[in-house]
Amino acid sequence: MNFKNQATALLEQCLTEWENDPTRMDSGYQYELSYATMLKKFEKGLLALSTGKVPKSKNSKKKSKLDLET
Repeated sequence: MNFKNQATALLEQCLTEWENDPTRMDSGYQYELSYATMLKKFEKGLLALSTGKVPKSKNSKKKSKLDLET
């Protein structure tokens, strides 16, 4: 699965969870808060997808390649 498909699946998952949250329609404040929270979750997931697997060892980081370079 390529990056674009993974990002689309992640967005779909975040939107579905947000739409199924019954508390988002309690007030305008709650709606805006839940929307901002959903976007923050999506942004973190998208960043994690774009960076790929990051090695734990600081020495391994120097030798690793970005997913875009492969």
